[in-house]
Amino acid sequence: MTEARRTATRIEDTSAPATRARRSPGTEGGDRLAELETRLAKLEKTRRLRERGRGLMARVVPDEASAHFRNAGRENLLAVRSIVDFWIERIDDSEGRSSRRTRRESIEID
Repeated sequence: MTEARRTATRIEDTSAPATRARRSPGTEGGDRLAELETRLAKLEKTRRLRERGRGLMARVVPDEASAHFRNAGRENLLAVRSIVDFWIERIDDSEGRSSRRTRRESIEID
């Protein structure tokens, strides 16, 4: 047996009781569902990593500095917007010039 197959077999063996509990009707399946609902409720109650990080930043960084960082971020986004607008106008102008150049006139010769 190859190493990958041995690993796959071990994983299947360890998950077998949980699989049986999910498939079997009756109280075992209900117990599994209740356990999962309990775990989900516990996860929903815990603070997320982002919330914990914000709490730490609030303790370390003064409110005034946070306002400056927020304003600096806004200014950076406005700078990117102005660059994008510039290039959009440039593309629109080049398309307008190219459509004027490709305008052809048909002249009939008798």
